Order: sequence, then C-alpha cells, then structure tokens
Amino acid sequence: MTLPCRIHRARNRVDSLPLALLFAALLALQPAETWAQEAAGSTFEQAGLGWLPAVPIQVAAGADIGYDDNVTLSPSAKSSLFASENVVLTYDRPGGTTQFYLLGVGRFTQNFDVTGQDEKSGNVTMSLTHEFSTRLSFYASIYAAYQNEPNFQSNVGPENVRANFFDTVDIFSLTYRWSSRLTSVTSYRFERVKYDQSLIGDTQNRVDSTLGEQLVFNLTSRTGLVGEYRFETINYDTATTDSTTHFILAGVNHNLTEHLIVHLRAGESFRALENDGDSALPYFESLLEYVSSNHSLNWTTSYGFESPTAGGATTTKTLRTGLNLTYGLTSRLSSVAGVNYHHDDNQGGTGTSSTGTQDSFDLNLGLRYTINKHFTLHLDYNYTMQGSMGSNSGYSRNRYFAGVNYTY
Repeated sequence: MTLPCRIHRARNRVDSLPLALLFAALLALQPAETWAQEAAGSTFEQAGLGWLPAVPIQVAAGADIGYDDNVTLSPSAKSSLFASENVVLTYDRPGGTTQFYLLGVGRFTQNFDVTGQDEKSGNVTMSLTHEFSTRLSFYASIYAAYQNEPNFQSNVGPENVRANFFDTVDIFSLTYRWSSRLTSVTSYRFERVKYDQSLIGDTQNRVDSTLGEQLVFNLTSRTGLVGEYRFETINYDTATTDSTTHFILAGVNHNLTEHLIVHLRAGESFRALENDGDSALPYFESLLEYVSSNHSLNWTTSYGFESPTAGGATTTKTLRTGLNLTYGLTSRLSSVAGVNYHHDDNQGGTGTSSTGTQDSFDLNLGLRYTINKHFTLHLDYNYTMQGSMGSNSGYSRNRYFAGVNYTY
C-alpha cells in the first residue's frame, strides 16, 4: 500500500534519521544468546567460524569500474571513467511473533576525469512486524538515505542536478482484525527531504505527514474490498507552497493466484494550497506483485498531486509508474531489470519555467553470476533521460559498469 487550516510560521523540526538509527541500534543490541536460539542459521557458521555468535548477519563488500557519458547531467555532457566501492550489512530475523529486517549500504564513487563530482552515499532500510495477539499487529518501516544522485523512483526533488540531500520515509501501522471478514488499518507516514545547497533547499526542503484509516472487508478468501481515508500535510522550510490534501478512496485486494497479488485504489483528492486556492484531482494507485522460487515482479502505478520539483511551480499532477523484475536464468546466472517513468504537468508560479509538462525515464539492466557462496560477478547498464521544460534543458545519460561482490 502506498501511503502518501494551518497557520504558517517558522518551525523547528527534528529529523527522523537519528531516531531511526537509535531505534535500529536498540533492537540490534539484543543478547547474542537470544539470537542464537531464534536464528535458523548463521552466516558465520556456514563460513566455518563456529566460535562467533550465531546471529543472522551477512556482510558483503564490492568494487565496480565503469564509464559514465554525462556525469554533470547537462546538455554539454562531460564523460568519465569511474570506480566505486560498497559495503552492505544485512540482518534478517524472520519467524516468531516479532520479525525484524535491517539493510545498510555505504558507497563511495570516484570520477577520474571530472573533478568535484565524487559521491559518498549511504542508506538504511529497516522493517519490524510484531504480533501482539491473533487480532492486533504492528508494522514499522524506516528508510533513510543520503546521496547526491537524483531519485527517479519517488517524488524527492529535481532530477536534472547532482546535489547532496537527505531523505527519509517512515511508515507505522496498526492492524486490528475485528472478525474473520473485517479488518482496520490505522497508519502514519512521515517523510523529510533536506538538501545541503540552499539554492535547491529553499524550494524543496519539506516535511510530509499522512494519516490514514483503512477498512478491509474480506468478500472471499482471495478478495478484499477496501475503503480508505487519508489526510496529508506538506510543510516547507522556507517556500510558501504548504498544502493540505484529503483523499477519499475505494479499492480491492485480490490474490489472482498463489503467487500473484493485485492492489487497486481509486478516488478523489482535494488539495488546499496556502497561497494559491483549492483544487481537486482524481487519484489512482495500483500494485501488481508476483513472487516465485526463481523470479519476481513488482509493478507500481499512481496518478495524483505531487510536490513540485520544477522551480516556481505551485502544483504538479504526476503519472508515475515503476517496474522491477528479477529472473533466474540458471542456478548460477540471473537477470535484473528496472524501469521508472513519470510525466509531470506543472502549473502556477510567475516564471516561464514553472508551467509546462516534463517527462523522466530511468532504465536499469543487469546480469548476476554466482561463482560460489562468497563471490558474485555482475554486469550493469543504466540509462536516464530528463525532458526539457521552458528554459530548463533536458539531458540523457548512459552508464556501463561491472564488478565483483564478496560475501563473508
């Protein structure tokens, strides 16, 4: 499920990254004896290091080398060879009344032929599920990232610049099963976007908060009818484009097969801008998910209001879709593919660059070859395209890279 009249005043906010890291650290610092009892297996034991604590932790390190034909994301493209190193930490504790998953990634990329364009990035993903009883359960999902590459998968900020920014999306939900057919889900979604550069941050730094209430009626064992209400507030640090939005939605959750699941939501959204009046827009979102033993597919689509990323725009209507596919070709060779596209209709503002349409496209293709339980080779290609709008020029970019990963 995608969860996306106040007085304007200066605000002091606390970013959620320190809280997220503290929460993750407290959960991770449980006694090793408890982990040993509940873990199904240990990566360290598989590696022959039986004297280490039997904890479900996996550490991987990798190195890549490649070519980028447009490092600066501009019409006057500057190309460069690059090398990157990364470290990945995974902790997975499935089963039982409490399930916990943690993924941490750190990466450094150096461009040899273009100065001032190196990147140090990192992200943390955490999820927690706890069953209080057969009726009541809690779910939390925390994602936090710091990077300078644009994000084509979600509505974070402009995609025609490389600039350091922090982004976190935190989701908390409480599910209560009133009967075998009726379930309620109360949720809260928090997002913080903050750019280091004031030139971008003055228009993009913001806090998004969404409260949601959902009722699901299980018509059959495979089909659930859904009614949902959401209330969203968007508060900018300095820009005067704060807004509130109400969503009234209906939809369905349906298991087409044992492996194929469809979620659909549709309805109306009503947005009130602080300084630009009220407007209404139909809203739609869908999720198609397929998982089997050797391949998986995830396809999301949405249409509705989004936070403007074009300079001067006050309202953006966006059609967004993203597809991710993994397929096991053999027992050792697998392929990955990802496509993200969105079309923005920007309105409002006073400058010519603030009104107009813009298209963005991102394609990723890759192959993975497993040598043994420690070493994996990969070959990847990435293509991105940002359309022009008004005085803002578009660009295209190709990246080719290959590398090796080692899992401890």
